[in-house]
Amino acid sequence: MATADDYASWLVQNKNLKGTPQFDTVAKAYQEAKAEESLAAGGAEVGTSVLSGEPLREEAGTARKVGQSAIKGVAGIADLLLGAPENYRRLAEYATTENMPVPRTAAPVRTFLTEKGVLTPEAEFNTPIGRVAGFTTELATSGGVNPRNVVRAGETALGRGALKPIDSFSRLGKDVTMTGVTGLTGGATTEVLRDIGVESPVAQFLATSGVMGATGTPLALRSTAGEIAKKGFQNITPQQIKQADDLLKSSYQSGSPLTAAEALAQVTGSNPLIATQRVVENMPKSAPTMADFLRGRPQSNVEFMERTLAQVSPKVEGAETGLQKTAEKAISSAENLKTKASEPFYKQAEKLKVSESDINNLTTSQNGNAIIDAINHVIKDPYSGAKGLSADDGRTLIAAKKYLDAQYTNFSNKVGGGYDSTKAAMAWGASRDLDNFLASKSPAYEQGRTIQSQVAKEVVNPLTQGRVGQIAEGGVGETGMRTQQGVLMPANPQVTTPKDIKATVEALRRQDPNAVSQWTRQSLESIFNETGQKLQGGENQFGGAKFASTIAGNKQQRENLKALVTSSSGVQAWDGFEKMLDVMEAQGKRQPIGSATAFNQMIAEEFKQGGVGKLATTAAKPSQLANAYDEFRMGKNAQILAKLLTDPDGINKLKEISNTAPNSAKTRLLVNSLLGGYIAQKPEITGE
Repeated sequence: MATADDYASWLVQNKNLKGTPQFDTVAKAYQEAKAEESLAAGGAEVGTSVLSGEPLREEAGTARKVGQSAIKGVAGIADLLLGAPENYRRLAEYATTENMPVPRTAAPVRTFLTEKGVLTPEAEFNTPIGRVAGFTTELATSGGVNPRNVVRAGETALGRGALKPIDSFSRLGKDVTMTGVTGLTGGATTEVLRDIGVESPVAQFLATSGVMGATGTPLALRSTAGEIAKKGFQNITPQQIKQADDLLKSSYQSGSPLTAAEALAQVTGSNPLIATQRVVENMPKSAPTMADFLRGRPQSNVEFMERTLAQVSPKVEGAETGLQKTAEKAISSAENLKTKASEPFYKQAEKLKVSESDINNLTTSQNGNAIIDAINHVIKDPYSGAKGLSADDGRTLIAAKKYLDAQYTNFSNKVGGGYDSTKAAMAWGASRDLDNFLASKSPAYEQGRTIQSQVAKEVVNPLTQGRVGQIAEGGVGETGMRTQQGVLMPANPQVTTPKDIKATVEALRRQDPNAVSQWTRQSLESIFNETGQKLQGGENQFGGAKFASTIAGNKQQRENLKALVTSSSGVQAWDGFEKMLDVMEAQGKRQPIGSATAFNQMIAEEFKQGGVGKLATTAAKPSQLANAYDEFRMGKNAQILAKLLTDPDGINKLKEISNTAPNSAKTRLLVNSLLGGYIAQKPEITGE
């Protein structure tokens, strides 16, 4: 925290800001700092009051000093409540103002009491023993006069229960005593350090926090873990808790364990414990536990993926080429089916003989030249089936029609190098003219043409114009893989349904039963390797989550993936794959570093709060020991939660602690057992 000199320096450097809220805040902080520093001097210096300008009185007696310490303890509690709005305002200004000194905690009651002369420098302890006594009195006072005890006192005054007075005073005495012991130990340690020459505030913090921890641990741990756990189970059904527990245990069995918070968030969509986990990962006391737990996650996911993909298919290199060839084969088979179904009728049509005048009319039409070229070609081609035949022979005309179809295909191909749109149009027109002529002259040809049209419409075209055709024409290698993934695993499946995926897989499996499953395995592995690539700072902790999001980021995408895996590899393969997806999706519930900073700070404040401990810290303001005590308390609470979050039975244990009374023996036993490294057995746990 900044000193009066720090505030004075800022005021001089930023005098141009005079009249602004920021300047006024720092000016007020300067006055408060001077007042507190004057009080801390304890009357050792005789001079003039900083605030009132009145001469300082002679050093007060012991009783007066003890009384002032008690007043400061009570005032600290009042400042906690009354100073909250001002503290929020100061923090907002600090966050938006460059180079502004760290603001002081508002203490309106203590400031008022100082201004009115109730708190005076001469009534401060200025000897080692005296400072220990004053510190202890402040903490003891705040320990007894806390809101919980105020409520108890009110209950007693209302006469609710014959044993209430005894109970209230007993608990009050317990709180005062325990807080006083903690303060006595911490204050004494600070004075010893001063006596041996340790003046560094940081060194004093570290040493004092340790000994205060020894006496204050029961206080600091009062129900904080339980209270935080309770928030994690609000509005959660028993069924969801069971689902989360099943997922957690399944993740451990898979070798890629989740935290309890991740499992809860996966089942419910979100959970406050996720934000808690983010803070626990960054706290010095709990970070090693969380780091050890999370360090092996990337490699565990790799091994998890390998085992899961083995259920989909054995690993086969070049599966994308195999799938493309299978698609081509499927289309070729459909074309063969069309030919086979119509072949008997076309054979009958080959017996056709046409007149010379019919040939003249045909060859003098708009596309006559192309027809003449086709006829001349086939009667010379030894592979046409019409070599040496006359133009009026049905075999010649049918062969010429097939030749024109082949020419059209060649001239329409933009990839092969023969593309010519003009020639393609001429070949198409000539083929249509010749086809219509043959149908008009031969009923058998007309029947064959009808059958071909029907097979093309029902079998061939759905393949060539659909997803199988896309795969067949998508190429090979990386380009082919991207095309195939867009067909079978589309990232935005707005028009693709599980039914479409199943139909495509079935068409391909009829040609090769293993082609799709082999491709599925290779494709999923490729995506996983890409999404899980190492980052500049090390292993990618979120690679598994990114993989799950990439292949199953929405409901329809997941249903399509299910259809792909199930239809190509079976239901059992999908069951295993789905379990892996659930685990990896849950890993994505974890907040990345730096996320939700403001909320993380709020949770960190929760870690600090431990019943009396919070009030004792407040009452001790502005003592530096308070900061050390906060750090100690936060560390212990973070340790507890780290152990719970990384426990295979963490959900049940968090639930159990959340259901216990904050100050019960059961809660303390559960917490202490966690800190001790073992889990309390049920027979050992008894409530108060």
